[in-house]
Amino acid sequence: MVMTKKKILIGVSAAAFLGPFTQTVYAPSLPELGGFFQVNTVLANLTISMFSIILALGSFVIGPLADRRGRRATLLPALLLYTAGSLICLVSASYWLFLGGRAVQAVGISAALLIGPAVIGDIYSPKERGEAMGVFQTVSFLGPVVGPVAGGLIAAYLYWQWAFALLAAGGLAAWAYNRRELKETLSHDAVTTKIGFNTFREVLADRSAFSIILLGFSQYYGYYVFLVFLPLLLSSLFALPTSYQGFFFVPLTAGILFGIRVGSRWLRDWTRTRIVAISSIGIALNVLLLWAALLAGWLAMPLLLLILLLYGVLLGCSLPVQATILVNLFKQEKATAVGVYGFFRFSGAAIGPIAGGFIEMAWGLRSVFLSLGVMLLISAWMVHRQLSDPFEVVP
Repeated sequence: MVMTKKKILIGVSAAAFLGPFTQTVYAPSLPELGGFFQVNTVLANLTISMFSIILALGSFVIGPLADRRGRRATLLPALLLYTAGSLICLVSASYWLFLGGRAVQAVGISAALLIGPAVIGDIYSPKERGEAMGVFQTVSFLGPVVGPVAGGLIAAYLYWQWAFALLAAGGLAAWAYNRRELKETLSHDAVTTKIGFNTFREVLADRSAFSIILLGFSQYYGYYVFLVFLPLLLSSLFALPTSYQGFFFVPLTAGILFGIRVGSRWLRDWTRTRIVAISSIGIALNVLLLWAALLAGWLAMPLLLLILLLYGVLLGCSLPVQATILVNLFKQEKATAVGVYGFFRFSGAAIGPIAGGFIEMAWGLRSVFLSLGVMLLISAWMVHRQLSDPFEVVP
């Protein structure tokens, strides 16, 4: 049974890997994409934001669907849909066809991002969930580590569109593995869930869940602001070519992976709520440090790398613990709760690039990071006031 759990965990984690990998693999190529389709920066960024909008809306539907039909029955068709969307993007000769392919991709991969935590809640005990969630987050966040580097190299030595051939192959591989290894984990006596706006009200009425959701929104808003505006920052301050820019995503996302391991060690001495509270305030202060360095003209490359690394480490400490607390809060309808959480996280990811674009055009790049820092401070304050965990045991 232990080996079966590990195989299932590997499969759902690998499928979830494709979500952030799909978002970041062509992020260094956004200027080339705009030139190829002859669209402006806002429309180029829309291919990132629209993907996240679909993920958000899909979270609302897929969470309850997985609680009714089952995890396996929802995930496998979704991975095939994702593969089809990747192929559409690969062959697109027009911007709008490409945007349609991105929508199909997003509908498919949204299931992988939501079903993984629900499966972990199904097969692991509350005591084991923290470690399993850490593994899940580690594998899924390898996507942002590998994505920009792979995409930058593909754009430099082939054509940026070939990144979508790689995504199609990854979707097929994830489908084949999970078809073989993933057994249905939804209990036969589970309470069925109706899809509706009551789903939001029930989850948001819980003060702890609300604070986690607000934090998730703010942190994903910030993460995607970094994804979209880091190339602009590197080009304007350091005049780096596209082929090198992808490597600057590594400290950010490698820091997340390291932070996940750090967070697991902190659990031996700290409560989950304390980890989330401390890491959330640290992230806010880190972003405000970046804004202050830009304002003062102190932002040298070593300082930027350090800020990116710290942001990643603190985010990595927080994310698995957030998901673990959320699953702990709801005995039934775990996927529904994760779906609501995902809706607001991906809404933040969708709003970040577009809102950041308008803020940058109106008040400059520094204002993007100032507004982000203030938002993160408010979220950290809410976590400090409201967050609790029903399975919390002080070490």
